[in-house]
Amino acid sequence: MLSLLTIIWGSSYILMKKGLTGFGPVEMACLRISISFICCLPLLFKALKEIPSEKLFTLFLIGVISIGLPAFLFALSLTQGESAINGIINSLSPLWTVLIGYYGFKVAVSGKKLLGVAIGFMGAVVLVVGKPDFTLRGDGLYTALPILATLCYGLGTNLTRKRLQGENPLYTTAISMSMVGVPVLIGLFFTCAPAKIASGQVWMPILAIAALAVFGTFIAWILFYRLLQRTDMLFATSVTYLVPIIAIAWGMFDGETLSILQVGGMLLILGGVYFTTRA
Repeated sequence: MLSLLTIIWGSSYILMKKGLTGFGPVEMACLRISISFICCLPLLFKALKEIPSEKLFTLFLIGVISIGLPAFLFALSLTQGESAINGIINSLSPLWTVLIGYYGFKVAVSGKKLLGVAIGFMGAVVLVVGKPDFTLRGDGLYTALPILATLCYGLGTNLTRKRLQGENPLYTTAISMSMVGVPVLIGLFFTCAPAKIASGQVWMPILAIAALAVFGTFIAWILFYRLLQRTDMLFATSVTYLVPIIAIAWGMFDGETLSILQVGGMLLILGGVYFTTRA
């Protein structure tokens, strides 16, 4: 499941790149969440019957924290910040998961798991900094936005693990996405996206965003929630270290080059995941 999730989320970068050729970042985020919400509709009635009503507020919080806010925060940060910096910052998710879990949810964390998190983060930094054309630029405000997004991931992961253990991930995903999807779908009609779609000139970007929504959001979150049930939070969030490997592979396919430093970063990442899973 971790490997499949890595491939799906790692492929999201190339899909976002294609989607941004026809839509702005906020438009793309709205479309992504709205299409994911439409995918959830066939499951929603059954989900509402199966999931206890006292857990609906938790699902609402998880939908906003884990799905809604990060999509917009990362989209807005990309208007000014570099994607390389965002790649590094996204790898903060397991660190936030550890800190929030330890201080907020009293989750015990072993030294080996912390070592695995540290090694994986170092590998993610080396992987991104090792790009031949890497430069360290970016406005401070736009750098803070993805940091807040990764904090949201850490909080959402802890909430999911603590409050939704044992629930069907298909149903929890459907409810969470529906709760955030309704207001986003309404907001979509206040953007220029519907007019662009009606023009018939953005069919390739809309196909890319649709694939991003179905696989990179709807199916990916079902896999992630299931992974949380079968393993632990650090193992599940270690996907953020592995994702850049797939993203770089797509980049090489698209004509980019891979440096020796980046190969070293990949090895560090795999070592970090090994320590996290073995602890």
